[in-house]
Amino acid sequence: MGIFTIPIVDYYKIKEMKNLFKTIFTAVAILAFTSTAKASHNAGGDIQYEYISSTGGTHKYKLVMRLYRDVTGITLPTNATVYACSANYSTVSATLSEITPGTSGQGVVAPTLFDCVSSTNAGVTINVVTYEGEITLPGNAPDWTFAFSTCCRNPSVDNILNPSSQGFYIEAKLNNQIGQNTSPEFVSEPVRAFCVGRTFNWKQSTIEPDGDSLFYRISHVKDGSSCTSSNITYAAGWTYDQPITTSPAQSLSMNSATGLITFKPASVEIDVMAVTVDEYRFDPTLYVWRKIGEVNRDMQIAIASACTPQAQAGVQLDYQAPGIYQDPDNGLPTVDYNCLDSTVTLKFKVKLDCSSISPDGTDFRLTKPDGQPLAIESFTANCDANNEATQMTIKLYKPLSKNGKYFLYSKVGNDGNTLLNKCGFPMNEFDTIQLNVTGCFNAIYEMENVTIQDDQNPVIEWSADTSSYPDYLFQEWQIFRKDPGATNYVKVGTVFDQYKYNFKDGQIGFIKVDQDSYDYRVDMKLNDDLQGHTNDIHSILLERDNGVVPIFDPDTVPVNLQWNTYNGWAVDSYTVFLQEKIGGTWMGEWIHDHVASPQNPVLAPDTTYQMFLELAPGEYRVCIRTTNPVDTQYTAYSNCLPIIITTPPFPDTVVVPNFITPNGDGVNDGFIIQNVDDYEDLSQLSVYNRWGDRVWQSDYLYDNSNPWRGTNMNGVKLADGVYFYTLELLNASDNYEYVVNGTVTIMDAR
Repeated sequence: MGIFTIPIVDYYKIKEMKNLFKTIFTAVAILAFTSTAKASHNAGGDIQYEYISSTGGTHKYKLVMRLYRDVTGITLPTNATVYACSANYSTVSATLSEITPGTSGQGVVAPTLFDCVSSTNAGVTINVVTYEGEITLPGNAPDWTFAFSTCCRNPSVDNILNPSSQGFYIEAKLNNQIGQNTSPEFVSEPVRAFCVGRTFNWKQSTIEPDGDSLFYRISHVKDGSSCTSSNITYAAGWTYDQPITTSPAQSLSMNSATGLITFKPASVEIDVMAVTVDEYRFDPTLYVWRKIGEVNRDMQIAIASACTPQAQAGVQLDYQAPGIYQDPDNGLPTVDYNCLDSTVTLKFKVKLDCSSISPDGTDFRLTKPDGQPLAIESFTANCDANNEATQMTIKLYKPLSKNGKYFLYSKVGNDGNTLLNKCGFPMNEFDTIQLNVTGCFNAIYEMENVTIQDDQNPVIEWSADTSSYPDYLFQEWQIFRKDPGATNYVKVGTVFDQYKYNFKDGQIGFIKVDQDSYDYRVDMKLNDDLQGHTNDIHSILLERDNGVVPIFDPDTVPVNLQWNTYNGWAVDSYTVFLQEKIGGTWMGEWIHDHVASPQNPVLAPDTTYQMFLELAPGEYRVCIRTTNPVDTQYTAYSNCLPIIITTPPFPDTVVVPNFITPNGDGVNDGFIIQNVDDYEDLSQLSVYNRWGDRVWQSDYLYDNSNPWRGTNMNGVKLADGVYFYTLELLNASDNYEYVVNGTVTIMDAR
């Protein structure tokens, strides 16, 4: 439809009719303009009231009225009369004065009219004129009506019969029997031009100052005079609640709670429709909700064949906004951000439809320089009264904390669409803006030591400079291990206390530390980002090269030791030391007394040593250690090797079996030691495999009722074969102490 124009002949006819309408309206005392001119081509309007004060039995209200006119019609007057009617009182009136800036009676162009459609395609240009005034009501009544009416409607309207002969009527209602009231105020613009084939979300926003409940509905457009009105008849194919031709047919809907109208135009046309907002207040006396007010809005709508090219381009970032530039390498629009910024602001060429924003923040995805996603917490769209926005703020769960290029791109949210502009056109999926982040910190932390704690488990130690990173971003330390023969490190533990700089690897027990050396490294997680692993350090593995059996004759026997070079620091020396087990506890530390060699301690890089044992019968262990020469708080210990010096024959009072058959048949299932109960202070049994690894150990007092049944410490059955044992016995009362060594064979005979 083109721009509606009036031929010169018709214009003078309308001017003559205008004077005739003036005489008629004055004669019947209907609501009239105080100006000598009457309006034509009315394109909508609304009226609201505000309670001001009460004096005696009267009540003063401020009235605000907005009228919309097609500029092809005549101008509006500078003053207008509004009537207030009730069945309980005589009709009163008030004169409202124009407050619109600019030329009197012409108003200003409706600000949202051409956001989607050009003035050429819209077919109409509509101006808005605003009036204000005060009216005094003579008392309280349940049915006050504030009304305004005039002539005439745009003859180009398609959805009502004989539009040029239809009058224009708007009203607001008040029930002030249960208290004075201020009506809801329309704050969104009612004048819009739409285009065929796009889905629009058009919100009728109001402000309710009294906190009352509101209900939105589509209502009839009306003709009338004074406070008397009638519903205008719609043309065939349209109804008051389906005033626009839509696809699919009859699909226009309005959310009664929010005032959001949703529809998809299917035909080029000019239509009129009306919206009413009902206001309810809870009556605490009767415990019911009572209707206390109502405002309505009359609107003329233009449906064009096409939206502007800019609107059809969909949601587009405004690349002309300050701070945006093109990356010279990849051509992407780029914005510079500082480290630890936690919000990202987007600006758009065409206003955004706030109804299209997915409430869970899934319309965009942000990836970090390493390609990993950074979670988005929420969007703040800065929506205006029309439920539209020119910019959006994205709030991140975690701040930007790595130097480099982040990529923010659009995607289909959980609501099933990307963002839509106010004209119903979507943002292309994967449209990308680049965030260039600089000024981030460099977290400083270092691996310090790997030590075998008490011949049981590896313990990893590290240090950190807490001033080198924002400590509030700390999440966890992650510990990684590489096993012998493996090519990759695997995560084996987590420490959540940022000030705890050690970790015991419980996966590696006393048997495994005697078999292999293990490599470790540490990484710190800040703000969901691993900051980069430390250097790696491996544990010290101590071995003997002259046999694996730890049992020796009491004669002088050399023990040849060897171990891997430690890489935790530049080692000055290693120390070889020997301990004896007394009463179940490793006691003392002999370095020189029992080692007949000047090589002890051993200077690096020498990692071999020969010990000559001249020891009394008993159980011993030999270990090595090295201390960081720069920071002496760190000492690395190796595993310890057992050394058992054999003893004279078994005492007569103790009988130890030399085999068990733990097959569950009730015969020889357990290692039963006869008369072991005679030793009340110590009777501890230790079992070793052929490599000298201790595989099982009893409590200090061996219990025949719960004997060893050929398992390891975890209850897992050991393989059949020969094992070595040491039985330590002590009776303090008669000062009798004895150690029994021997072998036992496991045979699972079934």
